Amino acid sequence: MSAPGEPVDPDSDAGTDGSPDAAAPDGAPEMESGIEVDVHVHFGMTGSFPLQLAELFFASDGVHLAEYGLITPLFGLGAKKHKREATAMRDLFDRYGVDEVLARSRSVTWLSYDSIERVVVNDGGRLGNPRVGVYAVDGTNNAYRIHDEEFDPDEFVRELGALGDERGFAVELEAGLGYRPRESLKRFFD
Repeated sequence: MSAPGEPVDPDSDAGTDGSPDAAAPDGAPEMESGIEVDVHVHFGMTGSFPLQLAELFFASDGVHLAEYGLITPLFGLGAKKHKREATAMRDLFDRYGVDEVLARSRSVTWLSYDSIERVVVNDGGRLGNPRVGVYAVDGTNNAYRIHDEEFDPDEFVRELGALGDERGFAVELEAGLGYRPRESLKRFFD
């Protein structure tokens, strides 16, 4: 069995299917990044087409925005593919750690804490899902709707606020959906 955080090479002798359960070759070095996760947001989703799922890790070395799982409205959302993929990614994180999630993601955006101006959390109002927006000093931003039913915006703001105080970025809680058409268009065309 692979150690937590150890990437699995599907072409190695680790197993026939390259799964994380396959045994590592004898004498294989343990590969671990040393990233320690302080705050984790599970089951985020981008708002651009095709939709992508995301895990947000506020970690010892910065913020890792791991995007995975392309989802289409009809065959993805309608067939609940987004829930299956998010559950599988949570299981992967719980079992193997952040390194494996980062290795398996379609793309990962890393931001140092020095480059983050603020994180804005919208509670979603009565009708919508909460939103987490990470705003960089250079004006770029990454925003995700959070679909994890266990996500508590108030608790998240408390946890992340303590980290923000330590690392030098603001954390804001706002009521409502947090829909920002100009930001959405800018992300779409950039």
